[in-house]
Amino acid sequence: MDSIAEAKRTVVVAVDFQPECASGDGAWPIHNGAEVLKNAASVLAAARRAGLPIVYTKHVLDPGGLDSFRYEPRSESGRPLHSVRGDRKGEICDEVAPMSNDIIVEKQRWSGFYGTKMDLVLRRLDTTHLIMMGIWTESCFETTVWDALWRDYKITIVKDACSSATELMHMTAILDMANWLYGGMIVSAAEVVKAIGGRPYKAWHFKSPSQFKYTLTNIDELYGSI
Repeated sequence: MDSIAEAKRTVVVAVDFQPECASGDGAWPIHNGAEVLKNAASVLAAARRAGLPIVYTKHVLDPGGLDSFRYEPRSESGRPLHSVRGDRKGEICDEVAPMSNDIIVEKQRWSGFYGTKMDLVLRRLDTTHLIMMGIWTESCFETTVWDALWRDYKITIVKDACSSATELMHMTAILDMANWLYGGMIVSAAEVVKAIGGRPYKAWHFKSPSQFKYTLTNIDELYGSI
């Protein structure tokens, strides 16, 4: 992201910004949802100004539960307890709503790559670099990051446009990813907006594996360092 030329092969990936998670009355509410949506919206606006492609993932399940996890809890009728096709809480949040030229990838498992068209779309766009943000840092977001890494994409994580049920769950997941994010960066929403716009920015860059040996006593300091 050091220049607009490099940014032309960059795609923004927004993982599961759905009311099921981002609103207080969904099945899987997250910590600090309103702030996360605000940060994500600023990144998406910058991406659109720069003409970067945007890919959303959306967790969508059949009302009959035919494509849910075999052992996932369901109602007595077999209906999934979240992300049901046709339910408003399963759509993308209004604050970060996709536009007509954005791409939506539907998924039935945590990773945005598992059983989806994600990799085909990214290859077709000649993508080498992903700016990634999303909800449930240690599950849907993290598994999508790992699957992108396995496919040799360079990854930039927007850490304050991600969240989980608690701040501690989120922070440990970010540090876990930082420990193995070969070639990647971690950055705030404000800084990535600068980067997309071609301005100087600050980011944490991966240097060596397992750098962050966090404990309950030092996790705030380590998280703050990235």
